[in-house]
Amino acid sequence: MSIMKNQTLKIKKISSYIFLLMFISINLSVTSQTLVVEQDFNRAGACLSPKDEACVTIIASKMLDLSFDSNVDPVVNIAFKKTVGQNIEYTLHFPTDRREYSDRTLTIYCQSFAKGVPIPLSLGPKESELYYVSVTECYKTYLEKGLTLFKQCQYTDAKEEFRKAQEECSDAPPNDDVNNQIKVIDSIINLKKLAKESFEMLDFCQAEKYYKTIFNLNKDDNFAYQKYIESKFKNNDYCEKYMKDAILFYDYKEYEKAETVYRKIIKNGCSREYVELANLYLEKTKKKLDKAKNITLPVAITFQWAYSKLFYKRFGLSIGRYPDKKVSAYFTFMFNSEKVKVDTIYSGENEIQYKYDFDASLGLTIRPVKNKYVPLWLTVGMGYSGLIHSVSPEVGILAKIPFGKDIRAGFVLRYTFQYRYAVLPETRKLVSPFNHIVGVGFCF
Repeated sequence: MSIMKNQTLKIKKISSYIFLLMFISINLSVTSQTLVVEQDFNRAGACLSPKDEACVTIIASKMLDLSFDSNVDPVVNIAFKKTVGQNIEYTLHFPTDRREYSDRTLTIYCQSFAKGVPIPLSLGPKESELYYVSVTECYKTYLEKGLTLFKQCQYTDAKEEFRKAQEECSDAPPNDDVNNQIKVIDSIINLKKLAKESFEMLDFCQAEKYYKTIFNLNKDDNFAYQKYIESKFKNNDYCEKYMKDAILFYDYKEYEKAETVYRKIIKNGCSREYVELANLYLEKTKKKLDKAKNITLPVAITFQWAYSKLFYKRFGLSIGRYPDKKVSAYFTFMFNSEKVKVDTIYSGENEIQYKYDFDASLGLTIRPVKNKYVPLWLTVGMGYSGLIHSVSPEVGILAKIPFGKDIRAGFVLRYTFQYRYAVLPETRKLVSPFNHIVGVGFCF
């Protein structure tokens, strides 16, 4: 007896487990489904009610236990309920003799579905409508609809279907890829905006990249593919134009402009032939530009002119080196265009003589600011006048102005200030203490 009791208990436990599993599986299947209502316009005819009522016929599977509610009717009148094969037909009669009946909403409820489906009804007397009620898998339905819209490139609508699958369906898997699909759509929408802006701004290289990315994300996007091909052709046309402009700039020795265009050819992802040619000429252009930058035109020759208070006009020549980085030297020789009156130097008090005098100076050159926009050099030196016996400390400034496309020479402007001091007391009255010297010449 004890053995039979134990077996009975085991059978009861197993039965309870099976019932529990069945209950869980039924609940899972129900939560993974959605109640769907479809209207059939073709089969809706006249209402057969003896009064001036309206009819609504609802056809559903036997497995669905339907109930009805109305916002304006206290009770929904089920006039007929019959079984037709595997379905049940519900015929509902509604009064139509009041104004509020024109704004009626019928809500269909089904056992195991907490949420009902509302149907707005606007029926006149003797009018009839027919609806089918069925169930469908929520997540799968929205997912498939979203994928279909995605292939049709209706990205906004597809995103909404994916959102419903993710947020409104209880049967959505915990690690679904719908969120990734939404991210892809967001990327495509953003890329389409950027591609359109780039195309309108004639940046076909960038537009080509954007449209290509869109097509890679959705191979069914024919519009993106066509725009990608169009951008590619237009970019090639511009590459050809850029190459012609660059060669023209190079031939006319406008190397900076040529360098800019060559870099643009490389950046724009032009054809391999153009890119290789641009790299080759870019190297040559760089050498030309470096050579031009390294040309300092170090030798400068200036024609000097000085004018003092004693009206001794002096002319001369100065030559020196003015390099970029090193200290160098210059030499200046000048002579008076008028004879100097010397009545107390080489003759007696009663004898007056007029003689030509000369002035020579030697000094250093240095560039304080090594910048192509500040082509200035300082000069510091000492001068000496032979006949009057005066020493002249001097300081000056020299500016270079290169000219020509291929820089090989330039203009030079020079200014020197001297403080002259006579060695012999007898000649001090013949020496002006301040002397200004201006020079103009060229460098090479």
